[in-house]
Amino acid sequence: MRAQLRTLLLLQEIDSLVADLADDGGREIEENLGFLLGPLSALHDRRTETANSLDPEVLRRYEQVRRRHRRAVAPARQGVCLGCFTKRPTRTTSKTVGIETCERCGRMLFRLDGEDLASRIDSR
Repeated sequence: MRAQLRTLLLLQEIDSLVADLADDGGREIEENLGFLLGPLSALHDRRTETANSLDPEVLRRYEQVRRRHRRAVAPARQGVCLGCFTKRPTRTTSKTVGIETCERCGRMLFRLDGEDLASRIDSR
């Protein structure tokens, strides 16, 4: 399931880039900062490839949550969803297709508790 979460986070970042660059003002800002931007179609192709690598039920759930929230996948730390900042019930763990979800906002969650973020990034 960890691989699915990584793929979901990648998909979320691609979606965020597409949204930012679809606006001409956003694209101009990035180019002025010195970023060399290719055609938007390359991002669309990468998004399709990434989405197709996900379990269809996970992708369906992601798209459903993304309609309500720009960030469909959020971290959780010490029992708090950092998407809506709601304390999660200690006795329940909501899971949708094997991935924890926030009972309040419905975001798909990954835990930060007890993990060093730097070590997780290094393990890529």
